[in-house]
Amino acid sequence: MSAPRDPHILRLAQRILVWQSVATLGIAACCAAAFGRAAAVSALAGGSIGVVANLYMTIAALRVVGDPGLALGRLYVGQFVKVLLTVAMFYAVARQAWVVWPALIGSYIATLVVFWLVPALGSRRLPPRSRTN
Repeated sequence: MSAPRDPHILRLAQRILVWQSVATLGIAACCAAAFGRAAAVSALAGGSIGVVANLYMTIAALRVVGDPGLALGRLYVGQFVKVLLTVAMFYAVARQAWVVWPALIGSYIATLVVFWLVPALGSRRLPPRSRTN
């Protein structure tokens, strides 16, 4: 099988999704306190776009397949659908009159930052390759 059955990969994917959700809720709470309900809802919408798209890609990428070519094809299709979902959700939200764009975009960007930050901070520290003993 060519899908990751490694529990570390599954836990990492779960951690990313949880931290994306936490970041979204935190930004929405800050927006509610500082700028009101419309900004909070916009932040929730922006973060939700990032979380939902990443959830789809995670499910698509971690499905078990027997053929490496099929796995690669699923990754390509999964990424394509993720982009389509993101564009469609942004389009749906953009048609609303209540949108506070800085909150929406800021929360969405936070989910992207979390996507890269969680694995970077959670990686094991490797010994230097050039160490001489």
